[in-house]
Amino acid sequence: MISDRVSPSGIAVGRQAGLMRLQSNLAILTAEMSSGRKADPARELGVGASLLYKLHGDVQQGEAIKNSTSLAGERLKTMQTAMGSIGDLMDQMSPEILKVDQLKDNGYTIIASHAKEVLGSLTDLLNAHWDGQNIFGGTDTSKPPVADSAALATWASGQLTTAVTTAAAPLDAAQTTTMLADFDAMFANVQRDASGGTSFYGLVYVSTSRTAMNGSTDLESDANSLVRIGAGETLSYNVRADNDTFKNAFESLAMLTLLDAPDTSLSEEARTAILDKAGDLMRTARAQLTVVAGVLGTKQQRLQNVADIQERAVSAATAQINDLEAADYYTVSDRISQLELQLQATYSITARLADLSFVNYL
Repeated sequence: MISDRVSPSGIAVGRQAGLMRLQSNLAILTAEMSSGRKADPARELGVGASLLYKLHGDVQQGEAIKNSTSLAGERLKTMQTAMGSIGDLMDQMSPEILKVDQLKDNGYTIIASHAKEVLGSLTDLLNAHWDGQNIFGGTDTSKPPVADSAALATWASGQLTTAVTTAAAPLDAAQTTTMLADFDAMFANVQRDASGGTSFYGLVYVSTSRTAMNGSTDLESDANSLVRIGAGETLSYNVRADNDTFKNAFESLAMLTLLDAPDTSLSEEARTAILDKAGDLMRTARAQLTVVAGVLGTKQQRLQNVADIQERAVSAATAQINDLEAADYYTVSDRISQLELQLQATYSITARLADLSFVNYL
């Protein structure tokens, strides 16, 4: 006859499984008590877990936008700092152009020398980089956007030599005006050297990322740089070294480098013509720079506003997550006490069963 009693081994296995389950639950609750957070908040929330998932998604998106706006903000800050220094250089040159008459011959030499130095400084500032990127080079980070300033000075000197050779005499005001028109043409030329004729693009600006000219269909022109500031929303900005304000500054300085030419090349009237044209260009460049810096400042303020909004949104979402995931101290404490009592009882019963022999069990 087969007995319907449960074997001792079966009871032992069942007790062991129950004991392990109680120990596991106690370990989980102890960890929750220690960390102050639920071990599996989604399971406990049930259908309400969708809110928790959404909040985590909001935090991730907010952090991503905060990071992108922060990086863009630092880039724009670096650009503003560089443009502030460029404005200082322009402010240094303008008074010198106006007072050159007081210095006479020495004044021309001084201003030409200073123009070459400022030309080099302008190039260095426009070749500034931040976080491995050339900030005035648009999307092209392979090389600095502006060529060595000596190339432009050499080109300007060559233009003077050609004009003097053609005139076979020191240039007068009219001949100088004609020569300076060639400067205008070169800076206005959107073609590169290889495409025909000397151009600002190639001689001065060497980046492949270019600012679109008004009405231009130039395929090499890039769209504005974009910063993601929200779901489906971006902020654009565009300040490259081929901006008109920098073009005018380069052209003005290139003209001024010619003022130390000998009297056999330039007459007094010719030098005056150069000063007048270069002065107009420098004043225009300074006014344009103020506008560019102002527009960029508006972009910076908007980025800061977005960053502040995202900071508040992330903080609010994080606070909600903490509320949903936080463990209830008193509830957890009660459950731990209950489990400890159950464990003590289970240990006691298991110990008694272990004392029984198979014979006693039968």
